Amino acid sequence: MNPAEALSLDSLALGVTPGAVSNTQDPQGLGRIKVTFILKGAQIESDWLQVVSFFAGPACGAFFLPQVGDSALLAFANGDASRAYVLGFLWNGAQKPPVGQAAQQDVRVITTKYGKSITLDDSGDGKGRIVITDDQQNRIQIDTAGNRISISSEGDLDISAKGKLTIRGEQVTVQNASGSVKAEFAAAALQVQGDQNLKLSATMIDLN
Repeated sequence: MNPAEALSLDSLALGVTPGAVSNTQDPQGLGRIKVTFILKGAQIESDWLQVVSFFAGPACGAFFLPQVGDSALLAFANGDASRAYVLGFLWNGAQKPPVGQAAQQDVRVITTKYGKSITLDDSGDGKGRIVITDDQQNRIQIDTAGNRISISSEGDLDISAKGKLTIRGEQVTVQNASGSVKAEFAAAALQVQGDQNLKLSATMIDLN
């Protein structure tokens, strides 16, 4: 039986069936994919299929397209093999989850193909952490238990604002491991004020 015969309108496909993602380049940009699957003994490629999402709205929603080759699970409207929908995607022996199974599954992870990840860790009675990392080990971490936020970069770290930039804290410390510390101001006047003492210490101080 050829694919066209297998996918004829009178073909019934009750229940769900697994398949493999074959194409994700939807020419209309609607987030649809094509899937190859077995029907009546024939391997066929579907038309462009809609993918179920937990959030889909006008120009908003959760957009998580699979990779070609990923396992997909199809369902058919009223058992019509020509009207399939993608219910979701499956891990298997060749494609494993990004994290291992734990007795208390308190960790939720979103990880991309190249190692960029968002980790939501609810361990410790919810006093866990939120971590955003990339494949270069740049990292943003919100530590709920320690009530601390840290940002670290393996390279440069730039902070910029077109409006007002304010840094405020009980104590403010600026440290450098080596080299120099440089501050440049375009303003016509610069004011440095301390409630008690102001101390400048260096081998040489040049005020011009």
